[in-house]
Amino acid sequence: MVMKVFYLKPDSSYSLEPSVCAIGYFDGVHLGHQQLLKRVEKIAHAKNMKKALMTFSCHPKEILGKKDFKYLMSLQSKIAILEKRGFDYFFIIEFNQDISQYSPTSFLECYLYKNNIEHLVCGFDFHFGKNGQGDTRFLKNIQKENFSVDIIEEYDVDGVKVSSSFIRNKLEEGQLEQANQLLSRPYRISGKVIYGLQNGRKIGFPTANVDAGHYVILKKGVYGVYFYHDGKCYLGMANVGLNPTVGEITKISLEVNVFDFDEDIYGKEVDVDFMFRVRDERKFASLDDLKQQLKRDERFIRHYFD
Repeated sequence: MVMKVFYLKPDSSYSLEPSVCAIGYFDGVHLGHQQLLKRVEKIAHAKNMKKALMTFSCHPKEILGKKDFKYLMSLQSKIAILEKRGFDYFFIIEFNQDISQYSPTSFLECYLYKNNIEHLVCGFDFHFGKNGQGDTRFLKNIQKENFSVDIIEEYDVDGVKVSSSFIRNKLEEGQLEQANQLLSRPYRISGKVIYGLQNGRKIGFPTANVDAGHYVILKKGVYGVYFYHDGKCYLGMANVGLNPTVGEITKISLEVNVFDFDEDIYGKEVDVDFMFRVRDERKFASLDDLKQQLKRDERFIRHYFD
């Protein structure tokens, strides 16, 4: 059965079967978020109800002032994860400034009660409604016969609270292995291949320049990656940075040298899974020195994947 996706406006109303629904932004769907999904699955099975998740079209922080908010995953990646887990409904609130001013009661009436959500699962720090007035205590106090709530407590790994912000920090610090562990999958950036300066081609290492959009950018350096295009997977090495040896760009770029690959993919959508970090980006004395280092990087990456 294909999961049904609903984009919710305040006046949206669907005739749906009763569901158990997790609510939150779920950026990264990391190990902490997965505790909520497991609880939904357990309760839905016990009560013979549909499994659902409710999120927002963008992170509320982006509407409430943090304009340059960086994301760990795309909406399509969330959909793919939920479909794989067999969820029935995916609700996406089309969030804006007006909705941020709703009272907690109005929020529940517009988005939960109207869509036949009878059991809500949320994290211990979940807030909603104007100025975050709605919280877990509020939800516990308004439970009734056809609306109950489960609160999932903080989830720790080795004494550290698992959170999206913590994972963002790990990626920016170059701690890719720890970030991937907490995500329970490789960190992925999806985007279109765009035109670059084509300097890599001049030294025998042509690259696909991937538009990283609003994704969290990893610490500058070289990474071993899986590169996905047109349903096929390739090995590759990615450089995140400013290409200091060439010295011609001012904005951090993501460039991937895809091994054993020779296709024109400008304008195509690709996925890059970051598997391990190889080294920091650095400036070389000459293009030939850079070329020799890239050869060593490629040998290392191929050996690592083997």
